[in-house]
Amino acid sequence: MTQLERVAVIAGGLSSEREVSVRSGRRALWALGEAGVDAVLYDADESLLDRLRGDRIDAAYVAVHGASGEDGSLQTALQLIGIPYVGPRPGACHLAWDKVVAKKLVGRAGLATPDWVAISARSFRELSPTRLVGAIADRLGLPVVVKPATSGSTLGMSLVTDPAELPAALVRCFTYGNLALIEKYVAGVTVETVVIDEHGGPVALPPAAFTNPGTSPFSFEARYSPDPITIEIPAPLPFDALEATAAAAVTAHQALGLRDMSRTDVVVDDAGTPWFLEAAISPGLTETSVLPLAAAEAGRTLGDLLADLLRAAVERGPNG
Repeated sequence: MTQLERVAVIAGGLSSEREVSVRSGRRALWALGEAGVDAVLYDADESLLDRLRGDRIDAAYVAVHGASGEDGSLQTALQLIGIPYVGPRPGACHLAWDKVVAKKLVGRAGLATPDWVAISARSFRELSPTRLVGAIADRLGLPVVVKPATSGSTLGMSLVTDPAELPAALVRCFTYGNLALIEKYVAGVTVETVVIDEHGGPVALPPAAFTNPGTSPFSFEARYSPDPITIEIPAPLPFDALEATAAAAVTAHQALGLRDMSRTDVVVDDAGTPWFLEAAISPGLTETSVLPLAAAEAGRTLGDLLADLLRAAVERGPNG
């Protein structure tokens, strides 16, 4: 078994998801310590690369959420300085980070995904917003979900049930990115499934569903406020729907070329069909995040799971 002398947990950064990332990084640091791994927490700032080079790091776990940690930029930097890391290669990171591209690829792989259109901030400014909104409503019907094509943690996301609400939802969305994804709303149970690469291939951990009755499910607060919140693992679905959901997560993981671990979000409708929404390459590790809870449900500690992934990263090297 590969020995880990010292590993880096990289968190923080300057994205709008910094706070969540710091919480994830601290949780990873604690879990690795419990597993007997010497881990050091690094902020993703201008001193990061010099510090990593000087500290003789075996491998890095990237807990940075948002663009710099999930679009492949940080992974490219780690490759350039020769440090192995947990997670996909830079190109695969970008495919998953761009929700429009991800929907196209998983659709080609046979997964259902809600009908959608994408509108740029420039088009919204230059074209007639009234006509644009009307055309979107005619094409997709209502309700729709509006969200940035490249963002996470529900930031900039809105559920729109009235055409009059759509312009404001788009403006809010453009605060977090220049491309808005407008997606037909699918009623059902929102389920998150973590996939872990084992020696025999990708394996889905038990799918999880959560609800927060105190706030809108489309708000940042609903996703990261622990009280009140209900998390059910496995998700409250019939056996066949659970199996289909787990299989969909593995399919998405493979279709996007992901590696080590990922989290796939779907909505399971009344017929038991999972509808792909998005995939994350750096699942959160907060109190309401699925990865630690699903690992525990599967009988694994978070620290041992992360340590195994770090050892795999060391074995394949920085460019493997």
